[in-house]
Amino acid sequence: MLLSVHNAVIDAFSSRKPSTILFVSIFLLLLLGGVDYFTGDYSLIVFYLIPVSLTAWFVSKNCGIFFCCLVILVRFAADEFSSSLLFHNTSLHYWNEGIELAFLLIMSFLFSALRKNLDSEKNLASTDPLTGMLNRRSFFSLAGYELNRSRRYGLPFTVAYIDLDNFKYINDQFGHHVGDKLLVSVTRTIVGNIRSTDIIARFGGDEFVLMLPETPSSPALTLIEKLHRQLQSDMDAKHWNVTFSIGAITYLTPPATADEMVRRADRQMYEVKHGGKNRLLHTEIKESV
Repeated sequence: MLLSVHNAVIDAFSSRKPSTILFVSIFLLLLLGGVDYFTGDYSLIVFYLIPVSLTAWFVSKNCGIFFCCLVILVRFAADEFSSSLLFHNTSLHYWNEGIELAFLLIMSFLFSALRKNLDSEKNLASTDPLTGMLNRRSFFSLAGYELNRSRRYGLPFTVAYIDLDNFKYINDQFGHHVGDKLLVSVTRTIVGNIRSTDIIARFGGDEFVLMLPETPSSPALTLIEKLHRQLQSDMDAKHWNVTFSIGAITYLTPPATADEMVRRADRQMYEVKHGGKNRLLHTEIKESV
């Protein structure tokens, strides 16, 4: 039951703006303060965890800390105006408030740390740890969405399979640390020359797949040719003896699956490999519906 409640809360607030979460948290805080005033000696500190946890989890760690302080201020105000409090303005009262503040701060830090770790795990599961690009699994997930969108609205798109020629030589000759540096450099160049709506993923040690949504042949060729030139220029500037074999396919209507889409681009890239490497081979395909 706790898991279902947790999932319901996550679903309810994950898509909300921070301002909305702050408004809800302040409302809950004032509501609890009112209840606190009328109940007197009964401690509601556990319930005050609700607005603290919401802000610490969905907004930020600092916001969670701020709400911890707000809780104590609300508690002091409720105690100040409550006539039923037995230990009002005593050292025991202030001691209890201090303990409650420490409790809230600890829980706020825990919520923030848990959220940070969860986000980190999700990021590691969806991206390549070296380059920060999407991994194969995440690419297919996004590509599947784009295929459905293309199928629904009749939008063309282009896929390019990029392979680094002679990358093994770099690793063998200079070591894997240089090879890693080269891959990071390639990543930066690709990201710097594509649109924010394009999808790029690292598929293997030296293989990248680029998907250009809503992109027919002519603009796709312009973009990929420019990217090819820039990649080669960067390799030459660093004196890395690496070139690029690229197989690109423009689909006027989508294939049945994202896997088939990538496999065709892969085969196109291997035609370039077998034909002498270091060039771009592009084909336009109209699939049967």
